[in-house]
Amino acid sequence: MKIITFANHKGGVGKTTTVANIGYALAHHHKKKILIVDMDPQTNLTTHFGIYERPDKTIYEVLKGVASIHETILKISPSFHLVPSSLDVTNSESELQSVTGREFLLHEAIRNVHEYDAILIDTPPSLGVLTVNAFTASTDICIVVQTEFFALQGLAKLYEIISLVQKRTNPKLVISGVIATMFDKRKGMHCEALQALESQFVNELFPIQVSEAIALAEAASAGKSIFEYKPTSKVAEQYDELAQAIAKKLL
Repeated sequence: MKIITFANHKGGVGKTTTVANIGYALAHHHKKKILIVDMDPQTNLTTHFGIYERPDKTIYEVLKGVASIHETILKISPSFHLVPSSLDVTNSESELQSVTGREFLLHEAIRNVHEYDAILIDTPPSLGVLTVNAFTASTDICIVVQTEFFALQGLAKLYEIISLVQKRTNPKLVISGVIATMFDKRKGMHCEALQALESQFVNELFPIQVSEAIALAEAASAGKSIFEYKPTSKVAEQYDELAQAIAKKLL
């Protein structure tokens, strides 16, 4: 089973939207059983599917050791499940600092979860203990990058943390994919940024770019995937193609 973390320490790059829609497409269009895990205290992945009230048990209780992953799982559909987050996860960064082996808490929690084809993890826009937990638990990383140069320049710190995790807690971790988001081919700077990504990630960059689209934000606000909200849109087609490429490459 693949455990794939979608990462970027820069916020606003479409990471949560990507996890939500690729997860949905893999489950509903490509016949995979998928678990998505919300590690972000902003809870955007959780609310993306219309869950606005705090569930009794979330990833916070899992990290604290008072609940199992299976106790937190919410069934969005028969083949598409979610481990929700809560605002309490904000406290994890400080609460876990003194815990021995804190980098392995998520790994320990999901090591007996075998009933899925893949687990997709959404991480906060930071490189603290929550993101390190996700990296330590994962087999693969997909970096989500907005097609602008400032976003590219900020990847150095992300590489540094990935390298440390590979050395210290998860030597088998690999960067398996890079996803370009918020792309507008009419903008020269976006095209230049895409060319830079193509040069830097020759084997990792997926050949499908996700366009800028207000429908993605509207779908999230409605508590739906883009496939439920606007299934004939260009961006829905792009996310479906991305899901198919990920399934072919990683699953």
